[in-house]
Amino acid sequence: MNLLTATLKDGRRVPYRPEQIGEGGMKRVFFTADRQSVVCFFKDARLKTDRNRLERLEKILGPFNPTADPQTGKHFAELFCWPTAIVMEPQFGVLAPAYSKNFFFKTGPWQGKEKEGKWFSSPKLRKMLPPAERGDWANYLAMCIPMARAVRKLHLTGLAHSDLSSRNVLVDPPGGRCAVIDIDSLVVPGIYPPDVLGTPGFIAPEVLKTQHLPMGDRNRRLPSNLTDLHALAVLLYEYLLRRHPLRGPKVNGQTAEEDELLSMGSKSLWIEDPHDESNRVDVNVPYRKLGPYLSGLFHRAFVEGLHHPTTRPGAAEWESALARSADLLIPCGNPACEEKAFLYCPDEAPVCPWCRWQLKEPVPVLELHYAPPGRRGQYRPEGHRVVGHDGKRLYRWHTHRHVGFAEGAEAALQAVVLRQEDQWILANYNLHGMVSPAGNPVPVGRGCPLRDGDEVVLSGDEHGRIAVVRMIP
Repeated sequence: MNLLTATLKDGRRVPYRPEQIGEGGMKRVFFTADRQSVVCFFKDARLKTDRNRLERLEKILGPFNPTADPQTGKHFAELFCWPTAIVMEPQFGVLAPAYSKNFFFKTGPWQGKEKEGKWFSSPKLRKMLPPAERGDWANYLAMCIPMARAVRKLHLTGLAHSDLSSRNVLVDPPGGRCAVIDIDSLVVPGIYPPDVLGTPGFIAPEVLKTQHLPMGDRNRRLPSNLTDLHALAVLLYEYLLRRHPLRGPKVNGQTAEEDELLSMGSKSLWIEDPHDESNRVDVNVPYRKLGPYLSGLFHRAFVEGLHHPTTRPGAAEWESALARSADLLIPCGNPACEEKAFLYCPDEAPVCPWCRWQLKEPVPVLELHYAPPGRRGQYRPEGHRVVGHDGKRLYRWHTHRHVGFAEGAEAALQAVVLRQEDQWILANYNLHGMVSPAGNPVPVGRGCPLRDGDEVVLSGDEHGRIAVVRMIP
């Protein structure tokens, strides 16, 4: 094979293969010789002399680059396909890592093709996939956590993606993984404007509503971190509930184009809006079945925040709510259930919304309590519950209040809930200061029973929590 050579801005020369492997609206893509990276050439040759474009890329590769952080960079390198260099010859472009093998179909007629999100959020398309490629509901919930984390990191860095969609977030539901792509066009609000308005179905209503205004008009709304938050909410809703939040029966225009513009823009209305049923659709699983943390955020995103961008939930709120929701998972006991898990909703019977299987055997729910600073021993509930199904693991973000569920958090196992014969126990793997309900120390390697009303001291440290046991159903 006759390899070609790309020259990078720093002078390095990178051999690449001549066969084009992909093409988007702005770039053509080629593998490097070792297939570990891709060379992406911009189609518009004028971009090479666009100083604004070059400065933006230098910022993205430099001070705005989360993958360069010595402590958390490796973690974020898995959540983004972040460019690694600027290409100057034979055309202007970028060098980026090749997508992980997890983001390509392994079986079926789509073998070798990218896992675009629509295959997994559309019920019709999802049914066409081999079961091994589909993943179950717990996988989707796990996949949404890094999705929210990636957006949170972008926004903390001062960036906005501007085109979050199922096309620009690769997904791997069976592995619970995702990766944000098309990083080279990130928006720095107030400095580097967006190149595109977004992808239909994910564009924020205020962008569509004002797109007819001139670019310099102060009333025109362009993609920003606030529009990212609308797109993120749409993505999460689609993956968790398999439907679009705004596409309902209500017709707002006389033509298909006008109807799309209005229904996604100025007249957009959530299909589950509790105050206006004119766009309502019959759903098998209402958003309320997503538990106490996520349902409230979806209400904010699609009622208060739909036309008032500053009230939309932030990415950090989504990340926290998703992580806490993962602690509410109940494995479905129906072997034929495709989703295999559902969320515990306090004050509701534990019934799987996907197949209607009902939990009847007692399961412990650990209600976490904490002591405010300076009030050691005076514990208060914090609204964080952990469903203790067999094998449920507890980490330091469960046992200690000062440890957050975030990149870099200590992931050492602390304790495990186990079902042994006819009783539930909490086995101590690494907790120093764990105390049983009877007031006895529980050394590492031992455990204590869990009964309704019990209080277990998880750690005697200043930031340690206690768990109050409630048996369900």
